[in-house]
Amino acid sequence: MKLIKKIINKNEIMQRTNDKEQTLFTDSFEILESWTNACNIGTDSELREAQLGALFSIKAHRIVSNEAATVVMPTGTGKTETMIATVVSEKINKTLIVVPSNLLRTQTVEKFAKFGVLKDIGVIDKNALYPVVACLKSQPKTQEELEEIVDSSNVIITSMSLIGRFDNNQIDMLLSNIDLFIVDEAHHIAANKWSKIKYKFKDIPCLQFTATPFRNDGKKVDGRIIYNYPLSKAQENGYFQKIDFKPIKEFNESKSDFSIAEKAVEQLETDMNNGYDHIVLVRAKDKISAERLYQEIYQPLYNKYNPVLIHSGLSKSIINEKIKVLNSGESKIVVCVDMFGEGIDIPNLKIAAIHDKYKSLPITLQFIGRIARTSKNLGNATVITNIVNEELAESINELYAQDSDWNQLLSELSGSAIDKELSQQRFTEGFNNSHIAKIVKQLHPKVSTVVYESDKPSWNVNKLCREFDRENCLFLIMILKKL
Repeated sequence: MKLIKKIINKNEIMQRTNDKEQTLFTDSFEILESWTNACNIGTDSELREAQLGALFSIKAHRIVSNEAATVVMPTGTGKTETMIATVVSEKINKTLIVVPSNLLRTQTVEKFAKFGVLKDIGVIDKNALYPVVACLKSQPKTQEELEEIVDSSNVIITSMSLIGRFDNNQIDMLLSNIDLFIVDEAHHIAANKWSKIKYKFKDIPCLQFTATPFRNDGKKVDGRIIYNYPLSKAQENGYFQKIDFKPIKEFNESKSDFSIAEKAVEQLETDMNNGYDHIVLVRAKDKISAERLYQEIYQPLYNKYNPVLIHSGLSKSIINEKIKVLNSGESKIVVCVDMFGEGIDIPNLKIAAIHDKYKSLPITLQFIGRIARTSKNLGNATVITNIVNEELAESINELYAQDSDWNQLLSELSGSAIDKELSQQRFTEGFNNSHIAKIVKQLHPKVSTVVYESDKPSWNVNKLCREFDRENCLFLIMILKKL
């Protein structure tokens, strides 16, 4: 297979082809024509249950609405392939995909360029032409550069931090050409930069994908949840391997990190002796902590496993080199901050040495989902941490109890949080007035009563009843006469 590639100011345009003589990108119309009936998304296909449900829901939604929609799929259930199958089966001419990190951008580009595993398993016909994929790594210097990239490509993939720097003319250029806007890891959408970009693309059909459609800061992920594949189903169907929680109790803070490291390496050696090619993921809260753990513990004490240190303060080239070392198996320990929270596809990450715990449920679920995803020839995931001397949010405090069962608790906590979002969504939809519904989305209803007194001699009760749906809002009107 040949890869045609062109670089424009650090930005890359690429297409895979089986024609070794081909030198130019295939015409966009020809590519779209080759996608006609080329994607098998029937129940007899090799797609996973989670993917089938998502694709059916997306198709149903697109038939009746152009509003933003959110698809909830746990980590490891095939989210990227679901995006690919959507683009091909719907014959989308130009798709813009925005992701939260550079590493996830690279991974998404690679998957789209070769249709992920969909050709290999027969979901996409072998005669379907591969898309022309653009990877935006830097802001185009001129409008002409961006036009060339957009005109040449079927799929454009970039990061939110980069597209946030685009000027109005560049945004307008995208708006006038894009047929579908996809946001990956959509729980970031409520952050300021994400919200601004989302607003600019408000008139473009939008699909948002996430494993956690809720945020601990109370802000809402915009977009109606049209599909929710529960974590419990992912566990039941084997998309998640069993999680073994092995807590330690070390009250001496100066010894805590050494005890966690010792237990993690002990587990690594046990797994290796059992024939599992596992890697230890060491989680620190910040770069200073990561460097201290690497320099004072893992590098001097466990040098034979060739530990590597990765954090955002390192250059992209250094990070890529270290990831190669991990993928090749030369290193068995990686010390990091949040580099592996989203989008890093290293299946061998199976032992989590958590020196600093995540304080929120969404990030905890993302992190655990990354190490618990099912992979061939790999064993169970293991979580190791010290369970004393730290106050945690109520939402995840149960996870770090002495005898906690992570396999049960994770699905319960995830299910409860998502049910809360769905309940809020149903509550909001109960308001007939669209302007009020938009305001209500940001409200957090409590069990309480508000009483209002009117001094107007007359008012229209029927208007109140029309404004609020009685099935979702309980109100009582009392007429009192002064004595």
